[in-house]
Amino acid sequence: MQLTKYLNIIWTHFLYYFKSAWLPLALVTIFIIQNHLFNNSLNIAIRPYFIRRTIVTGALGLLLYGPAVLFRTRIKYFYLSVVSVVIAFVFVVQFLYHSYAGGFLQASAFFSVGEGLTVLSTAKALLSYKLIFFVAGPLAIIGAWIFTQRGTIVEQFLTKKEKITAIALIAFFTVSGYSYLFIREHMEAGNTAHIYQYSKLYDVNALVSKMGIINFSLGDVLTMGLLPDKVTAADIDLVKTYFQELPTATPGHNFGLLKNRNVILIQVESLENIVMGKNIEGQEITPNLNKLAKEGLYFSNYYAPVGPGTTADTEFMVLNSLYPLPDTVAFIRYAYNNYTALPDWLKNNGYHTFALHGDVPSFWNRANIYPQLGYEKWFGRDDYSITREIGVYDLGDEDFFKQSIAKLQSLPQPFMATLITLTSHSPFQMPADLETLNISATTSLDWLQKNYLQSIHYVDQALGKFIENLKTAGLYDNSLILIYGDHGSFSGINGALGGDNSAFADLQTTRVPMIILAPNTALKAESTTPASHLDVYPTVANLLGILPPTNIFGHDMIDTKNTTVVSRNLVSGVVISIVGNTLAYHASGDGVYEHGTCLEMPNKKRLTVDICQSLYNEKENAVEISDLLVKGNLIDASYNN
Repeated sequence: MQLTKYLNIIWTHFLYYFKSAWLPLALVTIFIIQNHLFNNSLNIAIRPYFIRRTIVTGALGLLLYGPAVLFRTRIKYFYLSVVSVVIAFVFVVQFLYHSYAGGFLQASAFFSVGEGLTVLSTAKALLSYKLIFFVAGPLAIIGAWIFTQRGTIVEQFLTKKEKITAIALIAFFTVSGYSYLFIREHMEAGNTAHIYQYSKLYDVNALVSKMGIINFSLGDVLTMGLLPDKVTAADIDLVKTYFQELPTATPGHNFGLLKNRNVILIQVESLENIVMGKNIEGQEITPNLNKLAKEGLYFSNYYAPVGPGTTADTEFMVLNSLYPLPDTVAFIRYAYNNYTALPDWLKNNGYHTFALHGDVPSFWNRANIYPQLGYEKWFGRDDYSITREIGVYDLGDEDFFKQSIAKLQSLPQPFMATLITLTSHSPFQMPADLETLNISATTSLDWLQKNYLQSIHYVDQALGKFIENLKTAGLYDNSLILIYGDHGSFSGINGALGGDNSAFADLQTTRVPMIILAPNTALKAESTTPASHLDVYPTVANLLGILPPTNIFGHDMIDTKNTTVVSRNLVSGVVISIVGNTLAYHASGDGVYEHGTCLEMPNKKRLTVDICQSLYNEKENAVEISDLLVKGNLIDASYNN
């Protein structure tokens, strides 16, 4: 009898508190499940950290939804609605972005939200029934509100003393949940320092696997708000010392070979190297690029290790020979810095500088940063006529190139002109009559990969006509022309076509072609020297007979064997892969140097990691200095010419 009495008392209290807390607790449960479903939907490891993720997402869910028990009905539902809508928004945006780019948006992406809005067609193509799971919170709140208004659900409200108890319980379980996470990390890492270095993780997916996407996003926002960029006097001294100790720049073997020639840089959207020389069902994918590769210098081991700014990061690397920032876009956040960019450097040496792009000037903040880079004038969307809408940006590359010829003819010489294509941007949609590759329905390629090949084939044709038009216009023979892909396509085409000849897998999808055309010279060959966008600036300067500034990080990819490709983590910026002519290093997932892989190049023979230590230290130091130059606006402090 006594036991029954106590059980009845416990049950009565349970029902009492449940009536006041059932909805927040239900939302916490939904929140935990959503985090698991998010990882599962994106093929992020579920099992290794299931318990850890459950506990820490439960702690965050309780922290976010729990305070609702302190409010009366209307305020409670308003509060829960706001919280659940924000959470649903983060789930949906991160899901779509990861489906597109294979990574997660950082807090700095808020500065480039305008760029995201311009590619909504890609987001539409990625819409999935799975998104319903991520809006379950707001739907549950709507249902609960309806039943409450009908009287089907009777709510219970807490007294002041009970609210204090509720606050204490929320705090206790929240602290306990995160303490468990940190304790587990401490046990695995073996040192407390690792607890405070989540951003040092090499595998961002592993971080999301451990703590869930909402915890990841919240932590990123807090880090950005609490740890703003600060440059100390020691940082300035470090930068000055770094560049003072560099050897004096000397002319290369081909120094001045193309003196006073015009410079034309053609940046091709999403052009991956895997399509070069490849056939699809007996048809050349890029016949014109293949021909140009034989007529000039073709770098087949060239990479675009860009950051979150993709196309803008490519421009940043090419024009400044600086590493892209891993956690933000320099074109937007640091547009008003002082730069010793290639356009400005050439302008100081008698060149006129122009940019041609078929988009609005505000895209990637070009209207603000182009003057800082030294461009005299840029042609944008309003300077072109759209005779037919093609792709997500409407202006097809054939129209763009055709109309650009007349603009180039009108420029004072010698000039530097950068041309940026648009058509081969995801989701690579082309009018049916312009899909000139015959790809059978039985192909193993998915719809995105087929779209990609069709768009690249179209761009290849447009490029071929452009080169011929340059010849007709009398501009070809007196120009130095560089054609290169800006970044990978995020379509999986590399794997679909069997690409596998990079030193490390993470670099393979960043492999893009680089073709240098120097008419009437002996510069004709294929080079397997590893190089990247960092190396364009010094290469162009050397060919023109202009010594570049000392505060750049690339090397002449024609004359030297010092070019090195560096790939970084897109959250922390730590070095993941390094590939040089003689050595290559790849970091392990735990970030411990000794656990990484050191290879002899180009035969990929495995070596002991101590052999790569000096190379690793050199490049880790270089990316740190490069980041300081940009974040601290220290270009002037580094300039030593």
